[in-house]
Amino acid sequence: PPLAKGLFDAHTETPFKDYRSIISEAKKLIQNMNQQDKLQVIDAHPRIGQKNTKKLSNFSKIEQGVKEETKTISPEEEKVLEEFTKLNADYEQKFGFKFIIFVNGRPKKDLLPVGRRRMQNSKDSELETGIQAMLDIALDRLSKIEKAGKLATDTDTGGASTATATTCKLCVIS
Repeated sequence: PPLAKGLFDAHTETPFKDYRSIISEAKKLIQNMNQQDKLQVIDAHPRIGQKNTKKLSNFSKIEQGVKEETKTISPEEEKVLEEFTKLNADYEQKFGFKFIIFVNGRPKKDLLPVGRRRMQNSKDSELETGIQAMLDIALDRLSKIEKAGKLATDTDTGGASTATATTCKLCVIS
C-alpha cells in the first residue's frame, strides 16, 4: 500500500523517533498523495459493521464491540448489521470507497444516523473525513497503548526500530 511504502521509504536510514512521529509522517504523506493512493489507504480499513469479523485486527474488534465468545446476536443487533450492510453498499456505490468513522466505543446503532447524514456530502469531503478518521483512530490507539504501558521494546522486535516495526498497526489501521 502507498502509505506503508511511503513510511518505509521516508525512514530507510534512520528509524522514527517515536510512534507519534510515524502518525505525523503518515499525515504529511497522505496530504501529498493523489486521489488514487488516498483511495488505497481508505480501502485498507475494514468496513464498520461487517458480519465476518475474523479478519479484523484486535483493535478493530474492541473498537467495534465485537465479542468473540458471543456466537449469537440479538435481533436488534442483526437489524443494525443489516442496515450497515446496506449503508456500506450505498456509500461505496456513491463515493467509490469505504465508509470510515472513528467509532470511539459508540454503539453501531448510534453510528447509522451519522453515516446517513454523511451520504449528503461531496466525494472530496468524504475522502478527507475518512482519512482524518483513520488518523484519529491511530492516535487513539496510540494513547491506549501508552496508557496501558504496552509499548514494545527493541528486543521485542528483533532489534528493529520499535516505531518502524509497528507502523502497520498504528498507521495503516487494519
